[in-house]
Amino acid sequence: MIIRDFMSTRLILLNPENTLGETATVFLENKIDGAPVIKDDQVVGLITKTHLIRAISNKTDMNQPISRHMSGMVKTLNPEQKITDVDIMYTGRYPVLENGELVGIITKSDIMIALNEILDEMSGQLETVINSAYNPIVAIDHEGIITIWNQSAEKYTGMKASDVLGAFINNIIPESQLADIVQSGKSEYGIRLCIGHNAFISNRAPIIKNGEITGAVAVLYDVSELEGITRELAYVKAINSEMDAIIESSFDGLYITDGKGITLRINKAIKRMTGLGEEELVNKSMNELVERGILSRSASLLVLEKREPVTTTLSTITGTDLLVTATPVFAENGEIFRIVTSVRDVSELNMLKQKVEQLEGLKEHFEFQMNTLKLRLSGKLIYKNKDMENIVYQALKVAEVDSTVLISGESGVGKEIIGELIQRNSARRDGPFIKLNCAAIPDNLLESELFGYESGAFTGAKREGKPGLFELANGGTLLLDEIGDVPLHLQVKLLRTLQQREILRVGGVKPILIDVRIIAISNRNLEELVEKGEFREDLYYRLNVVPIHIPALRERREDIPLLVRHFLGNYNERYSLKKFISSETIDVLMMYNWPGNIRQLENLIERLVVTTTTDIIDVPQLPTFFIKDNNHLVGDYSQPVTVNAIVPLKTAVESVERQLLEKTFAITNSCYKAAQILEVDASTISRKASKYQVKYKQDA
Repeated sequence: MIIRDFMSTRLILLNPENTLGETATVFLENKIDGAPVIKDDQVVGLITKTHLIRAISNKTDMNQPISRHMSGMVKTLNPEQKITDVDIMYTGRYPVLENGELVGIITKSDIMIALNEILDEMSGQLETVINSAYNPIVAIDHEGIITIWNQSAEKYTGMKASDVLGAFINNIIPESQLADIVQSGKSEYGIRLCIGHNAFISNRAPIIKNGEITGAVAVLYDVSELEGITRELAYVKAINSEMDAIIESSFDGLYITDGKGITLRINKAIKRMTGLGEEELVNKSMNELVERGILSRSASLLVLEKREPVTTTLSTITGTDLLVTATPVFAENGEIFRIVTSVRDVSELNMLKQKVEQLEGLKEHFEFQMNTLKLRLSGKLIYKNKDMENIVYQALKVAEVDSTVLISGESGVGKEIIGELIQRNSARRDGPFIKLNCAAIPDNLLESELFGYESGAFTGAKREGKPGLFELANGGTLLLDEIGDVPLHLQVKLLRTLQQREILRVGGVKPILIDVRIIAISNRNLEELVEKGEFREDLYYRLNVVPIHIPALRERREDIPLLVRHFLGNYNERYSLKKFISSETIDVLMMYNWPGNIRQLENLIERLVVTTTTDIIDVPQLPTFFIKDNNHLVGDYSQPVTVNAIVPLKTAVESVERQLLEKTFAITNSCYKAAQILEVDASTISRKASKYQVKYKQDA
């Protein structure tokens, strides 16, 4: 049998840069406990469940690459290699390479299955040889004392083994010349001899062990059968030794009893789990162990009673809780002659369960962090402000459910982008996503747009009728912008739709069930509208299930440099330009109140990019109203650093350094360019940015 017959060709591959968290996810999704690590089509390591558990136990950062934790010394096998040549004690799994290419993986379990098949085959052969050994067999030791006298020898010679064993061979069969074989050490074949009245052809050979002659053996008629049996016996002995090693190396406890419930054997794992060894358990009946309180109950006794496999829990006198599965082994006559019990420590299982739950929690945490990182890298959401960070977190969490969301904030703050973020990360991401600006539709048409109409509902209506936006968004999401502009008479119908999850077309009489998630947006204060009677209170509470308020740009001024850099990059790319904005200009922009919020900022950046004639956009090129509104801030640049309070000199220096870095990296991503602007070495910029945790894109 060769490795190719037992290896798995379903390969789950990792690379050294995969993180511990990613590897845990792969293990959970594919239900494996180990995988080879590949780099440049070469096997460079092996990562297993044990490595992950060790990393978790050491509280290792799960973002670390597995290259720091994997086993680098990997022993590989060839698919044509014999399964019996594999050392199963070396490792739990071997990559299988053919012509340098990874073609499979073979685990200790696969090898054990192969060995079991070999054992079955060898055991069958041994039994056949022993049962067919009908030839007389006689053997002596090195002193000529008879040691073997089989039943066939009894039959042909008429002498009982009990009468001849221990006697000198020449006193029993003088013509055997077996003693001479011991002296000469040479084998003789086809020698005719007579024993009593019977003639035999004897094949004779010395018995040699470890290079020394320890006796001689004679087989009458057919020596080949005895040699075959001898070989089979030796091989079975080796297999038994190997099986002993396998049983003892099992992590699970193995407990074996006979058909009467008498303990025959336990492995080392039993003592590790329970503290009970062979002295307390072996040769003891299960009834005795239960009666003495050593075990609270016995799965073996239940098997003898039910004659089928039994799984149960029990406790030992040492206080260990165990999960046991006992399986009967039936003889040919249908009687139970062995019971094999697999034993596991429940506390170990609970520990593994906790580890798995921790990994699941880490997986969810890393998935959320990855989603947040993707949002930032996508360029659709630009923020540094903590309130915005909390808003994004809340949006991602509420995206997991179908609750109605009310997004409020001034015009131009990005309410619709948050709505799109919720839809894109929800379970309805693949369903329809329909947006409607309620203020853009005349009051007399808004009802038919939302709810549709039947044929002939009003003058000018289509003959076949028309479905409304609620129907078109069925199974998906409907975003209602400027919800505060919905007229009062229509708010009643909208409220009924949200409560009953059904609509009634204009001119229709049959309700239509809908499954739509509502995201409402308003730049007006709905609470004030409710107080004024311009918006229904019950509809407000129906919409305000999960409120999200987007702060104005002036309330998150730290985001302005990031937004400026983002918009500047976009318009430079669109118009094939290379414009920069001076740090003084960014200072002015950060002091402006931005009544139009992000939309106004974006429009201004586009205007400056396309209208300025120099590569550097400076303060004088800003619109006049910026200078007027910020006149008290713009003036004397001969004193770029001002002192507003007395602080320790070290604190003041650090504050200035940090502000300079933040302003510089607001206009460039390059550490090298920042060094040129600030007229210092790039290494100084890198060191200071790291010290003050100022983020920038590192130079390639």
